[in-house]
Formats: sequence, structure tokens, C-alpha cells
Amino acid sequence: MLRPVIVLHDAAVGAVRKLRQPRAAEHFFFASGGRRLAAVWVPGGDSAPVVLICHGIGEGVGHWSATQAWLEERGVSSMIFNYSGYGRSTGRIRAEHCDQDLVAAYAEVRRRVGAERPVWVLGFSMGSGVAGSGVAALRPAAAGLFLCEAFPSFREAARAAWVPKWVTRLGPDVWRTEDAMRGIAMPVCVIHSDGDRLFPVEMGRRLAEAAGRWGELVVVRGLGHSEPYLRPTEEYWGAVVRRVREARRAPAE
Repeated sequence: MLRPVIVLHDAAVGAVRKLRQPRAAEHFFFASGGRRLAAVWVPGGDSAPVVLICHGIGEGVGHWSATQAWLEERGVSSMIFNYSGYGRSTGRIRAEHCDQDLVAAYAEVRRRVGAERPVWVLGFSMGSGVAGSGVAALRPAAAGLFLCEAFPSFREAARAAWVPKWVTRLGPDVWRTEDAMRGIAMPVCVIHSDGDRLFPVEMGRRLAEAAGRWGELVVVRGLGHSEPYLRPTEEYWGAVVRRVREARRAPAE
């Protein structure tokens, strides 16, 4: 089980509140390795760029309704899904299931929008490990990657959440995002708040530096770890909208 490994800091904000809802949201299920995953698709327009969201350890699709509504208003389509064992998704919460779920979710997005429309993958908190470790294997290739309130590795994230070092050594050595960034070959935008008391901004800086010429770091002021998706702001999510609109080409070899 993954959830007990890290203190559920992401869930410290409490249950899903009365968050703003998108104007047009489709709630549905899709298959992942014999499991059924719950998801929400919010279209931003017929030719809108698309962001596939991998959420954190302590939340689910309902926590992201305000952010999906924010993106919808700015002409960006988004899809978020619950990992296996989360919410109404079936199966058990396991790292390998999360990795398989990303592949299945990306295939579902591509089924909806086709192979030509740009699709970005966005990982938040634990989701940054899922997205960062798995995005390079997705086909057709994603247009780019966003890592939000991210960590260099799952074990380092657990230590940051006050799990004793000896305990983290017993857990799975998964989602080594910093290592994955050293071999990345697509634009990587790391967005991190200097008010995050769980994962310090230096973690985000390391990821951006590991991505080399592909990486950039956007530092946002004052937001706590879970605030970005509960109270979306232009300062934070504007960085996503600007980049997906630019549809930047890969740097010349």
C-alpha cells in the first residue's frame, strides 16, 4: 500500500469542499489492466490543447474540479483520473498499477483527440513521480511535461514527509524522477511554490536542472502544498496555459 507510506499531507485540507465546477464535464470509466478507472474529461474547445493530470497521493478527481474549470475557461482541455484503488476506481493501490494507469489514461485521451493534437502530461505531488517516470514511454509522444510540487524520488519524498529513513529503505524504490529527467527528450516545466512546507522548492530546482536544456523552473510565491488545485490562480496555472498555447517545438539538435 502506498498511502500509508507518506503522511497524507495532500489530504490535510480536509474533504472535498464546495469547489467550482466546470461548465461541461464528462464523468466516465475506462479500462486499465482489467481494472475500471474513474475519470473526468473537460473539453476546452474543438481544437484545444490537452493536459492529462496525474493527481497527488491524498486527493482524487473531485479535488481538481476548480482547476479543470479554470483551464476550461482559458480554452484548455483536461482529463484527470483516479488511480487504481482511489475513489470509485477498482483494484489495489500499487506503484505498478499507477504506472499502468498512466499509460491507459493517455491512450484514452488519444482515443478522444487523435494522434495529432498536442497532449501534455501534468503530475502533481505523487503524480509527478508517476508522470515523470512514465511520460517518455508514451506513444505517440506527449508534447511536454509539467511537474508541480514535485520530488526527486519517492523515497526522498517519504523522508520529507517525516517518515524515518530506515522505514523508507523498506519501501519500494520507485518514481526516481530526477534520474528520469536526465534522459528526457521533451520540454519539461517544473512549477513549484516557495510556500510548500512538504517539498521545498529546492526539490523542483533539482528536477529542472536534471532535465538540462529541456528543463525550466517557475517559482510561485506563498502557496501551500495543496493550495494550487483547490484555489487555482493565474500566477500558478497561467504558466501551464501559456506553454500549451505556444506548443513549443523541440530545441534543434
